[in-house]
Amino acid sequence: MGGSNYYPHETHTDISLSTFSYSRHCPGLPAALDLPTGDGPALPTLQLSTGYFSGGARVFGPETSSQPRSFTLLPSSVARTANASLLHVSATLAVSGVRRQLRHGLGGRNLFEYDGQARHFRPRLPRFTGRRGSITFGLEGYYSTASGELCMVGTGSGRAADGKPVHFLPVVLRLGFPSPANLTQSFVTGRLESVDTISPIEPVSLVAYAEEGYAYAESASCPPPPAGRLDALQVFEGRNFSCAYLSSMLKQPFRLDYHSGSESTASSLGLQLRYMYVNRLQCKDDGAIRAYVAFTNQTEASRYYFMLGEKAVVADGFWDGQRSRLCLKGCHVVNSGPSRADLAVGECGIGMSFWFPAVWSLQQRSFASGLVWNTSLKSGEVIAAGSSAITPNYRGNLAGLKYNYTKVDEAMKHYEKSGLNKNRKGKFPDSSTYRDLVFRFFVQKGGGSGYASPVTIGSMLFDGNSMVVPDPFSHHVTTEMKQRLINVSYDIYYVGNWSLESFHRRHISAEGVYDTKTGSLCMIACRVLNDSSDCEILVTAQFSSLDAKTAQHVKGTIRSLRKKTDPLFFETLDIASYGMYPDQVDESIWRMDLESTMALISMTLACIFIAVQLFHVNKVPEALPAMSITMLVVLALGYMIPLVLNFEALFKNSNKQTFPLAGGGWLEVNEVMVRIITMITFLLQLRLLQLAWSARSVDVSKAESWAAERKVLWICLPLYIIGGVITWVVHMRFNHSRRMLRQVVQIKPVGHAFWEDLVSYGGLVLDGFLLPQVILNAFSDSKVRALSPGFYIGSTMIRALPHVYDVFRRKHFVPSLRPSYMYANPHDDLFSLAWDIVIPCGAILLSVVLFFQQRLGGGFFLCFKSRKTREYEMVSTISS
Repeated sequence: MGGSNYYPHETHTDISLSTFSYSRHCPGLPAALDLPTGDGPALPTLQLSTGYFSGGARVFGPETSSQPRSFTLLPSSVARTANASLLHVSATLAVSGVRRQLRHGLGGRNLFEYDGQARHFRPRLPRFTGRRGSITFGLEGYYSTASGELCMVGTGSGRAADGKPVHFLPVVLRLGFPSPANLTQSFVTGRLESVDTISPIEPVSLVAYAEEGYAYAESASCPPPPAGRLDALQVFEGRNFSCAYLSSMLKQPFRLDYHSGSESTASSLGLQLRYMYVNRLQCKDDGAIRAYVAFTNQTEASRYYFMLGEKAVVADGFWDGQRSRLCLKGCHVVNSGPSRADLAVGECGIGMSFWFPAVWSLQQRSFASGLVWNTSLKSGEVIAAGSSAITPNYRGNLAGLKYNYTKVDEAMKHYEKSGLNKNRKGKFPDSSTYRDLVFRFFVQKGGGSGYASPVTIGSMLFDGNSMVVPDPFSHHVTTEMKQRLINVSYDIYYVGNWSLESFHRRHISAEGVYDTKTGSLCMIACRVLNDSSDCEILVTAQFSSLDAKTAQHVKGTIRSLRKKTDPLFFETLDIASYGMYPDQVDESIWRMDLESTMALISMTLACIFIAVQLFHVNKVPEALPAMSITMLVVLALGYMIPLVLNFEALFKNSNKQTFPLAGGGWLEVNEVMVRIITMITFLLQLRLLQLAWSARSVDVSKAESWAAERKVLWICLPLYIIGGVITWVVHMRFNHSRRMLRQVVQIKPVGHAFWEDLVSYGGLVLDGFLLPQVILNAFSDSKVRALSPGFYIGSTMIRALPHVYDVFRRKHFVPSLRPSYMYANPHDDLFSLAWDIVIPCGAILLSVVLFFQQRLGGGFFLCFKSRKTREYEMVSTISS
């Protein structure tokens, strides 16, 4: 951007009307004294909610299609003056160019990254470095009601496109408001100029669609709609006309259909573009409407910004309440100067009409339809337009909408031919469970993913998660719900294979039959291509049963019915969905709440059992030197490591989202309580370790005690090290987890860290925490009751119960790709069918051995060997 010499903050500190003369830059509108506030006719607001600007690239950055330039003018006060034709105006002008600077885009190969803390993949979103190319100006000046001119001066601050701050940038704003605005004078135009003589910036041209003071022309006339387009939905039936309601229904882009017979119309209007956007819409209470319509090839554009498009039209007309359609007549928008913002109205003679079809089908599934024609042509040719299916987040009345199935018979033939009618065990989703028939999928080969949701099930229409039908419990609907084969239609949105090169979302319309007894779906689908459509596509899917305990939710295919030599043929796409049914999701949430409570209870009991041991050593002083220091260190580490790993989460919980679970518990509160109790338990364990160490140090037989402890270390430490080495070998050999996600995103697999496997192995060491004590008792041949039964039996149960619960969980809950475990977490211990048997049995065995050691002596299980040795020694002595 050529250095920083053009940033005015280096030479200016403050500018006001006293030093920066208004009269110098706005001589045509001389300043006048304000009049006291009083009653009078309403004053114009002079507000511009959004507009476009060009120029000023050094400060606002280059113009890109993905980041449209925009500005807003928001007056804070408009006052009368002594000059009847002048109004004193104070306003804020916000100008935004390159709104954010990306650190990296989506051009790289890795579209996903691995979240180590959450242990799952997430999209690699662009990183933002802050708001740039945006400056806000505080302006003051005067507006002429006679000429429609506005001239204001002031200063602005913000951040340039290169990230450098801009302070007190002096400017003058000149705007021309059409007075009055009408069809041929629809735009507010002007310029924003820097008046800094030391380091000026490039002038900026502004344009916006006029928002007030509009004079409507004579009513437009609408020709009869073409055959097959006569049924229009009565969107305002039983309610008053609403501009906001109508605008929300027209906000989706319209795809233009240049069918045979519309060539002369398209040629005369200069239209060969794919999409039409009703970008601005203004109305009166009586149904008078005016609009700014843009034409472009962009599939995704924000209607919240003022669009220039490759072509544009301004139009006005009315809402025909009887026919429930919008009728407009319009004029071309032309460029009147060197800047893109220099817009003017050109030739007229354009007719436009919009309505909302009352009947949908596979190929006619537009939520809103429209026509564009040349009023000077007598041939009656029109260009058809249609928007996508139900507008996202639309909350309107669609009770009169119906669906006409046209491909069900063809789908039935493929359903029977492909063997989808074969019986399967289990209960499958039916027509009463709409949410169960919605699924996200990925393509197993070639990459890509998508989303499929029913549009209709039988005669029931679905708007998002809401069913749109006058009486869902009517006899006709109830009869449909009992049928085995149900007619269905779907909307499928897909990124990949056909569209991955541009990363644009594609839409597939499908309809066919669904078998409620086998969970099989068979549909004929249509996809829209650049200049045609392809309706020879077969979509099949098989749902898993509602009580299935597998992670795979749906398995199916999307394949072409054309011959391989056909240019529209494509290879079969195998799709799969890994997830859960909504009821299973609710069960999973309930499970998480249950596990959180179990973890809290488990840690509370562990704290109590240590307290029991502390009371025990007070009553039995000889128990302290008889306790294994190795065992106490292992237990202390078992409580310390989770605290270290969760240290940041414990003290920075405000960064996490709190949400209530279905069971009424608060997951985050339980997690915090578990960590607090873990810390208390750890401190109690340290106290027990300190007491045992101190008692061992002052014991009269401390030499023998430490010698036995060293023998314990010589046995346990190599066992622990060997186990760690085996863990490392297994980690290096089998670190290929999450293969399914790797197939989805097609990136190099990211294995979990070795320390995670090491933590799981540490859980196994904790499960055998009694091993050092058993070995110590064996070497010392002690009968001292070093451990309280409440401590070692209770602690053994705490270590064994997670494995018992894991068996229950495997049987009763559906696993997910990204499971969240609050209790019996596989990252904290070793869990599998084999480990769930071996570990509890081993822990109980150690507990039983310790029980007999404290009653029969530490070497009771070696008694036969000991007696044999002593007898051999006696015989040897007598013989001598």
